[in-house]
Amino acid sequence: MKKNILVILFLALLLIVTKNNQQVVKATPQMDALQEAQTGLSEAPDNLGLDGDQFIVGDLSGYGSAKNSAILQNSSSHLTGTTYDPLRAIRMTNYINQQGSIWSNVDEGNFVDIQKKQTLSLWMYFGPAQHINKNDGFGDGMAFVLQNPSNGTTSFSHRGTTIGTGETLGVWGIDDNNKTSDPATIASTAIPNSWALEFDTNANNSETSGNDFDEGISGQHIAYADPASADTYARHHDLLNILNNTNYFSMNHQGIQNVTLHDGKWHHLTISWNPNTFKITYKFNDKNPDGSKGSNPITYTTDKIQATEFGGHSALSSNKLQWGFTATSGSAYEANLIAFESIPSSVEAEVSSDVSDLTQDKTITSDSTNKDVNAGDKLSVNYHLKYDSGSDKWLNNVATIKLPSNVTYTNGDNNQIVGYITYDDGSKEPLYTSEIDSSTNTLTHTIGKDLSSSSPNSATISINGTANDVTSDTKVASVRTQFESDNLITDADTPEFTIKKLKPISLKLNQSNMTVDNKQDANLTGTVSYDDASAVDNSQVTVHTNLNGKDLNSFKMSDSSNASSATSGQLNFTITTDELTQPINTLKVYVEDDDGNISSTSTVKITKKGSLSLSVSDYSFGSINQATPTGLISRKGTWNIVVSDGREEGTTDPWNLSAASTGLTNGDNAFKGGLIFKDSNGSEQTLSGESAVEIAKGYKTITGDEKTNIGQSWNSSEGIMLKTNGLNTSGNYSGTVNWTLSESI
Repeated sequence: MKKNILVILFLALLLIVTKNNQQVVKATPQMDALQEAQTGLSEAPDNLGLDGDQFIVGDLSGYGSAKNSAILQNSSSHLTGTTYDPLRAIRMTNYINQQGSIWSNVDEGNFVDIQKKQTLSLWMYFGPAQHINKNDGFGDGMAFVLQNPSNGTTSFSHRGTTIGTGETLGVWGIDDNNKTSDPATIASTAIPNSWALEFDTNANNSETSGNDFDEGISGQHIAYADPASADTYARHHDLLNILNNTNYFSMNHQGIQNVTLHDGKWHHLTISWNPNTFKITYKFNDKNPDGSKGSNPITYTTDKIQATEFGGHSALSSNKLQWGFTATSGSAYEANLIAFESIPSSVEAEVSSDVSDLTQDKTITSDSTNKDVNAGDKLSVNYHLKYDSGSDKWLNNVATIKLPSNVTYTNGDNNQIVGYITYDDGSKEPLYTSEIDSSTNTLTHTIGKDLSSSSPNSATISINGTANDVTSDTKVASVRTQFESDNLITDADTPEFTIKKLKPISLKLNQSNMTVDNKQDANLTGTVSYDDASAVDNSQVTVHTNLNGKDLNSFKMSDSSNASSATSGQLNFTITTDELTQPINTLKVYVEDDDGNISSTSTVKITKKGSLSLSVSDYSFGSINQATPTGLISRKGTWNIVVSDGREEGTTDPWNLSAASTGLTNGDNAFKGGLIFKDSNGSEQTLSGESAVEIAKGYKTITGDEKTNIGQSWNSSEGIMLKTNGLNTSGNYSGTVNWTLSESI
């Protein structure tokens, strides 16, 4: 994208006087005005430039001698030597008594589609803070206008062939007859079926006809209204001429925002149409010409814009609104210039940014309440690009990514690749460290694929890095990245975040090995401390536990169920006997504070003294003939079903072993029959999944660990057997037996 540079100079000579063989040139107001406009054009920020087919200069030929002062600055009317002026902006007015209008070319696809989100992004210039001739005044500003396309490009404030000037800005009604008493008469001279947002550089509040639309408003301002509505205008009696029964009118402005406009600076404007609410949100001064974030932006959302303002629903059957700008000047002048960054119907796209803390597994956005990362955390700076709609693809997109400070940008083992662009079609594109300019901390990359309504429709840019080690908590400021393409210039701001000084935290448990009785809980204690000896806030430290490979519920140190006190750093918690399911249990513990500082993991072996346990090896049944319709099938080999009773000597409560079966299957084929238990008396019980069948019972009879192998005690005609009740398809059948070992009274 080329920077707008002024390469021409217009001169108008009023007088040449010869003195001492030298020529003296006396400047005129016209020369001053042209010079101010050219100075503004030469300082224009980067912009899309102008496609002459997308715009139509307003036709004012029907209004007497009026001429349209609006020009596209790359038109052939600005020939410089043998080349054309490369400036790519619209000059609306630059001198006194001018009228300018320019409209989007709806036939070429340049319009606002009211059924879709639409965004217009542009720069506006209203002249220097002070004229070259300091005595010259400023006036009058510009207006952004939405209108029904049927109005056409002749739209301008007028009464017959009399064109609106000064306070009308070319869109509001004309108040030039002090005998007018009906607001509807004023409204009838405004642009019909329209809505307007004015940027008024001259407060008209003299309480006289033709110069009081801004009564009650002091200074330059932004406001909006319905130009052709009688409700927009309020009648006042001219008290100085009360005998003559004269009147003047003011405007009922909506959403008045006082701003400084003619200050020699380009001002950024973003206008967004919401198709769901029928409201417009505009942002003014939301960024600076150098691309940085504006320091005092104005954001305002209008009331709902009614269809009646454009002629009603039937008049909007095409769902299209024509947009444009109008401007006027009276006895004072200013350079009113416009340069575009996006055209609503060309490409509608959005970019958002966030920062992922991969170490803490959290994502920071501008709305996040916790924006802290720790020194040393692995980070990913992300930009999410999404194409919404438009007549063109989002193409030739150059991302100039300003990287947040205090982060070292690397990508693990591959130091050549710092990140990736991931498209929604599944493809990836590497970002290289060689694309980073270390002097400006900027990564510049041309996005390899165009985005459109078809795949790929979206992409995520991720740049990886590590938060630097800092000596104190350090705030990382938001930075702005610009995405510049042939048909859209847009920006995204990273969220600000804070890198917390590394604060090592330690956990020391008082137990490493412990033994508990069969029905006893395990109580653990320990101390949590910071290496810098700062106080530990128990309410800000979370305890993470893992027992036998399974994560238990984490808890705050201050929430420990049996903590004896609230002493800083003292840890006291319990693992219940029901959770201790193994003879030897492995407990792993670590703590983490709210800032993400994590301790090393401590391990405790908890032996459950006097416990019951069960060991069962694989088991199977013998083969049967498919033709066997009914009968019992014996076990294959010896089934080792071993109960270990390590309970204390003298325990009188028996143990009980029960079993239940889910049935046998071979793929989709269910076995016709099932498992039964046949006791020594010949009584049979079916093992089903609905209820467990007791197959053994025992008592503690010796000191130490007493083992009982139940399977070895069964003869060939008792124990668990397989019973068929029909013909089965050949194949291998398998199932599950659920064993339950319990202690009963």
